[in-house]
This record gives sequence, structure tokens and C-alpha cells, in this order.
Amino acid sequence: MKTKRISGLIILALLGVFVNGQVRQPHSLYFMETIPQISQMNPALQPRANGYLMLPSVNIDWISSLAVKDAFQQKGNKWHTPVEKQYDYASLRNSIGKNAAKFNFGTDIDIIGFGMRFGNGYFSFGISEHISGNFALPKDLSNISDNGFPNETAFDFSPLRSQSIVYKQFLVGYSHNLNDRLTVGMNIKPLFGQIAVATDIQKINMYTGEKQWDINTKGNVYSSLPCDVIMNEDGRIHHVKFRYDELEDFSFDDGFQDYGRAFRNPGIAFDLGASYRIDDRITASVSLNNLGFISWKEDLNSMSFNGQYKFNGLFYDITTDDEIEDLFLNLLDSIADAMEYKVGHARFKTVLPPVFHAGASYRFSEWGSAGLLSRSVFWKNCMRQSFNLSLYLQPYSFVAFNTGVTWQVKGNAYLGGGLTFFLGPLQFYFLLDNAPIFYSTLRIDSGDDIGTEIPYVPERLKTVTARTGLNLVFGKHGYANKPMLDRRKSSWN
Repeated sequence: MKTKRISGLIILALLGVFVNGQVRQPHSLYFMETIPQISQMNPALQPRANGYLMLPSVNIDWISSLAVKDAFQQKGNKWHTPVEKQYDYASLRNSIGKNAAKFNFGTDIDIIGFGMRFGNGYFSFGISEHISGNFALPKDLSNISDNGFPNETAFDFSPLRSQSIVYKQFLVGYSHNLNDRLTVGMNIKPLFGQIAVATDIQKINMYTGEKQWDINTKGNVYSSLPCDVIMNEDGRIHHVKFRYDELEDFSFDDGFQDYGRAFRNPGIAFDLGASYRIDDRITASVSLNNLGFISWKEDLNSMSFNGQYKFNGLFYDITTDDEIEDLFLNLLDSIADAMEYKVGHARFKTVLPPVFHAGASYRFSEWGSAGLLSRSVFWKNCMRQSFNLSLYLQPYSFVAFNTGVTWQVKGNAYLGGGLTFFLGPLQFYFLLDNAPIFYSTLRIDSGDDIGTEIPYVPERLKTVTARTGLNLVFGKHGYANKPMLDRRKSSWN
């Protein structure tokens, strides 16, 4: 089938988001000083512990322009999908906003690490694995589903983009108390890329004339994967062949384990931070994370396109044709057949999404404090801004928790928090941003009397971040001249 062979690299780029470095940690982690990983958010924030051994932990982050109630529309007791005639695309376009629906996904896996105090300094080291992706669907795609292809109409698909990367990271961090008030820190993070699929699209414009359709394109698609691009005799892509049959399942058989462990595609990133203690109760801090990139040099495939093309167009009757998903595939097929492109092995770079934190905390007792945090995540052509107000309490030495509310700009307000407790030196923690409040049962009509029901769907949720892990913590009560729980060492007496 022709649809299955069109532009293999484009398909990889569009689907790459689902196999999606270090993106966002839960807001509550920033103020939970008993968890050593606070230095990942701001390298100037020294953990309370005198030393720690980091055991495996997982962080998951998802941000979307659309909630479930935007993508699936409820009418009566049923929810309608975008491929049904009852779907209201005007409502979807209002939810999308200016030009594209954007989706960001990331997973961080801390494998092992450690940290310890040296006088006024704190040293940390860690090894981790990271998966990150961002994806954007042009708003004009919804116009096609709603109105078809009217004559003399312009469509702009330029916002289409995808970047998905998998890489390993080493972290070497150090913070130093310059005086009683100011602490500065830096994390140096050598990176080694494993998998990447990225698009660099400058324009894809389509005009539907009465006699012919015009396509104006300029852009590139890049990949670093264990695969080979098989060409036809006419110089066009026939299909993409993976060297390891079980790549999709991340199998570590037949050499893929060596591929994942290799130190290839080098890169570097930096975290910078500072913390200033205004007085015994108020502290302000800032950090700028993920200033870095990865250079992809191995297992490269690329496709470049630049020019104006013409084709006969497509016919679509919105009143009779049911298979809307086939329409999009046929459109992509027709554009790919009309375009001229070059396939090569060009090197490329991917930039990590920088994250800026600005925080302030007020300690109202030796066992509690309140915090305010601003976070800005800078994706390409997009910025995500959020604010968090939280309360941190540690009523006993073996347990601490954080609770608060986060407001996502152009999103909603969510509850969140964290919990950590100790069993001797063993620490367990769980952190969650944006706990959903509203749930629905999603019932999709499948053409029979039963349909499909999915209970407890968070219908308004657009963003969620969760983290859990274990540490071995030594000297968890703190150190001299700091307002800790140990009253004998506290300045709060």
C-alpha cells in the first residue's frame, strides 16, 4: 500500500514523539530540602544531608495544549472523536489557540548517584537516562476535517514539528557557600545521544486552485537510528529497515544492548544556580538548567526539501466520506509524491529545552516554611510558564511533606505535593504535580450497542509531573548554624 511507504523519515518524525532530556521536575521538589535531588533543580541548593547514595528513581512529565474534553467532545452521555461527523471542529480550533496544538513529553531515570559535603562545599555525581519529545500539529489540519478543500484556499502547515531524543547523562555538580548568605552552584552534564528524530520545517504552505494545487516547502528531517533507508530506482524512498527487529520494544537482544550502552553522539549541558539568604527566615534563589546540546554524528539519515510543486489535489466530500484518517494519509501521500527531496547523511544538533526557576521561601518555624516558585520552560517556538505556591512541613525527623497549588499559564490550576519518610537511612519519596480533580467516564460509540467505556478519565488535565525514588541518606538532621529540626543546632532557640 502506497501510504505505508511514503517518506519513511517523515513518518519516523511524526511518530517519534511516542518513543520520547531532563525536562521538568515536580514543583514541590524545589522546597523539599530533605530530598538530595533538589540540586538537580538548582545546583546551589545544598541537601540537608551530609551525604547520600541515590538509588533508582523515575520522573515523568507531560504537557499538552489540549485536555481530554477538548480532543473528545461530550454530547449527552457519549463522547465523540475527531473522526466522527458530530465532532465540532470550531470548538477544537478555539482550544488549540493561535497556530498549533503542542505536546511535550519527558521521562528521566536516575540510575545511581551520590553526594557529600566538604566544608562549605557540596559535591554530587549521578548517572541517568533521559527520553524527551515535543510535537506540534498545525491548526489548519482541523480546517480540512471541517470544511474539506474549498477552491482558492490557503493552508499553512509550517507549525508542524517533532523532536524526540533518547540519551544518557553523567552529572558532576558542586555548590559552595561563598559567605553566610550567598551560595552558588553548577552542574556539568556530559551527554551521549542514543536515538534522535527531529524536524526543521521552515514552511509547508498549500494553495487549492481550481485547476491545480500548489505546494511551497522548505525544511529538513533528521534521524540518528540503527536503520537503513532503502531507495527506489528513481531515487525516492522505498522503505526504512531497522537493523534490530525488536527496536520498537527496546529489546536488548542481538546487539541492541551494545547500541544503547555506546558512548556515541557526544554533547554537553550546564545547570547554573544561586541562593541568597536575606535573613534567618527569607531565602531567594534562581537557576537556569539544561543549557546544552547533543551533536549527532553516527547512524545518520536526513531528508531535505526546498521548492514549489504542483499536483492535481484531492477530492473530499464532508457530507459522505467517513474515513477522515484516510484523508490525512492520502494528503500526506500526495504531497510526498509531488515533492522533490534529497536523502543524505547530514550531521545535526538538538538543543535541550532550557528551564528557568525563580523561587523564594519563608521559614515560619524550625519545622515549616512556605515557598513561591516561578518556572519557565523554553521549547522551540514555545514557552511554558507556571507558578507554584506551597507549604513544606516536617513535624518529625522521619517524615516530611509538601502541599500546594500550581497555576499553568494558558492552562488550569492544580493541586500537588510530595511525601518523604525515612526507615533508618533509607528514604522513600513520592512527588506529584497537578493532581486531577475532575473525572469522567469516557464512552465512545464503536458502532454497536456496547461501545467502549473508560472510567475515571481526568477530562480537564493538560499537564502532569510525577517523581518517585529511593535514597540512602546520612546525617539527615542537618548541620550546624542552620534552622533544622535538631533544636540543639538550631538558630531558632
